[in-house]
Amino acid sequence: MEKIFDDQTFEGYESSGTTVRTVNNDGRDIFGLREDGEEISEDAETLAALMTRQHSELTALIGGLSSWVEELSAKLSAANKAIAIHEENERSLNTELESYRTEFYDKLAAPLLMQFVNLYNDMSEECEQLHEKYLSDSSDDELLTRVRELEYYTDALLGALVNNGVELKTPEIGSRYDYREQRIINTVITLDPSKKDRIEAVKSDAFIYNGKVLRPAKVSVYMIKKYPLLGSEG
Repeated sequence: MEKIFDDQTFEGYESSGTTVRTVNNDGRDIFGLREDGEEISEDAETLAALMTRQHSELTALIGGLSSWVEELSAKLSAANKAIAIHEENERSLNTELESYRTEFYDKLAAPLLMQFVNLYNDMSEECEQLHEKYLSDSSDDELLTRVRELEYYTDALLGALVNNGVELKTPEIGSRYDYREQRIINTVITLDPSKKDRIEAVKSDAFIYNGKVLRPAKVSVYMIKKYPLLGSEG
């Protein structure tokens, strides 16, 4: 749409497509002239009605577009929420599957590891007995070699247990006895009340796998000696 107005008369013309109209600057007394020269008169109220209708149509179009944008935003929000729920379910499922896998593996591995722990303890005790009985004052090189070989395989077995997740836990001397990870093999009488249920000596370590005790530690524990009350007899 092209508009040209004279500054003095405030009159001019506007051109749109194939029609040329002469108009006032305030928009009144409108009449037109087609390109072939034939004059066209048009009522201002009719034009106003046309503009109103076009404005209404445009407003309706904008309203429809706004509704479409809102609907699209709602769908996008729902899609994002669905994706978040899916990701959360996937994480939960992965965690649950990992828990099942670990539990299944533990059920298979724990009994086997327990057998190896028992074998290690038996081999260790055998080495100690051989040292005490034969090697303390023996000059037998062949026997010494056999014992050294047994000690080597004992250490190798311990290394295999540790590499497969088995933890060795040595009780601390003087600490309180823990029935969950320790087993009493000897008691020592004491008159000191502060030593009651305290560890006096450690015979062997505890073997723990994924928080489960495969074999408790062997310990000696202090006990309080009880004397009869004076005058209680007779």
